[in-house]
This record gives sequence, C-alpha cells and structure tokens, in this order.
Amino acid sequence: MIGTAWIRAAVTRVTVVLIVAFVVLNIGCGGDVEGDSILVLAAASMTNVLVEVGQEFESESGVEVVFSFGGSNALARQVELGAPADAVIFAGNSPMDQLEESGKIIAGSRLDLLRNRLVVIGDGGSFPLADIRDLASTEGRIALADPVLAPVGLYAKQALEMSGLWEVLRSRVIPTLDVRAAVGAVDTGSAAFGLVYATDVANAAGVVMVFEVPEELHDPIIYPAAVVEHRTGTDASEFLEFLVSDGAKAVFMRHGFVSASE
Repeated sequence: MIGTAWIRAAVTRVTVVLIVAFVVLNIGCGGDVEGDSILVLAAASMTNVLVEVGQEFESESGVEVVFSFGGSNALARQVELGAPADAVIFAGNSPMDQLEESGKIIAGSRLDLLRNRLVVIGDGGSFPLADIRDLASTEGRIALADPVLAPVGLYAKQALEMSGLWEVLRSRVIPTLDVRAAVGAVDTGSAAFGLVYATDVANAAGVVMVFEVPEELHDPIIYPAAVVEHRTGTDASEFLEFLVSDGAKAVFMRHGFVSASE
C-alpha cells in the first residue's frame, strides 16, 4: 500500500509541473534575463556556495549571475519544457544525461564540477549511529528529498535499499521537494532523521550528522555543469570556466565540497 506521504508527494509533483508551465508562459512573454547577466539553474544543495561564487564572478567580470535553485530533476524538466537558462548545474548525472540526450545543452560544454557525500542527520540532541541499519531501531519520521524530483533522494533510497531498510522504513519517510527542505524538516522537528548531503549540515544550526553513508551504497554523487543550447554570447561559458578556477575551488572547499578532479 502506498503511504499517505507518497500520495501527498505525487500531488506536489503535479503542482510543480503546473507552476513550471506557468513560469514558462510568463517568461516566454518577455521575462527573460537581459543585459549583462546570465541565468543559472542549480541544485538546491549549492545555494549558499553558488551565491558566494557568483558574487566573486560578478566582481571580476561585471556580469550579473541570477540563480534559480531547486531539485535537479525538476530543473531539468523546466529546461525541457522551454524555460530559459544560460547554464545548469545539477546534483547528479541523470538529469544532465537527460538534457544531453534531448540536445538541450551545448555539445562539449559539460564538465564534472564537484563531488559530495551522503549523510544521516538528526536533531541537535541525537547520538551518532554505528551503522545505517541502526535507523530501524529508532523512532520518528525520516526526511529525504523525493527521488523523482532530486538526485539526493535517489541516492538516499539506493542506500536504504542496499541496506535492506527501504521496505522497513518507507512508511516513516517524509518526501520533500529538495534537500534543503529535508534538512528543514529535521531542523524544525517535523522529522527525527534525514538523509542529506554533508554540505547541507553546516547550513542548519539545529541538526547534526549522526552517520556518513558508505559510498558503495549509492551511485557516485557528481555535480555536472553545462551551457544550455540556444544561448547567445559567451558569458555562460566564461562562468563555467570561472567555476574551475583556483579562487572558486577555494570557496567550494570551504563549504565542504570536493573537486571532481580529485
């Protein structure tokens, strides 16, 4: 039987699609970013770090970077539906593969930018877990991004399935729109635990990491970036080049990300 949380998630996904359609229609009527600026659609887990990197790029280039953050799968769908964007940065290969196969990104512009880690978080009073299977003996809801909307949810589901926990715990799962919402659910007490990226832990004072999930339990967590097809000018390509500069790498490392080349 499908849990009520997953039914609510399905309704939410329909709502997201309707909102995306509305945005596409609005932007198609003149809402595109104009002038010396670029629009970048990026994974929600990169919100804080990309705002900082974007400010540095603006200072050096004079080009404004406008970000739209969300679940990577949902963002990829927006691009497929015609929403404007100059560049995309996702938290997983699958949504980028989707855009590459449909010809929505410029050939040769794709690059693997960063890596991340999957962790289990609890509220500030939580004790460390010795193993991910210890979740089965805990109480309370477990927040994770909806696997349909965000790759981190897929990684979390893979880890739970590989550990033999998915069927045991699925009735306790709260699916959220993206990883930041999953962190927020734990931070506000709506969930006792969450499966999120390691880099998101520092952004919420009320949560702590209780377990780092072994990488062999899920697909590699790679953040690819690419320039969107049909964009004019070179600003988006220059921004991607800036993302692999030493200055940008230092910012990423300070926020807990690891270069994909390391």
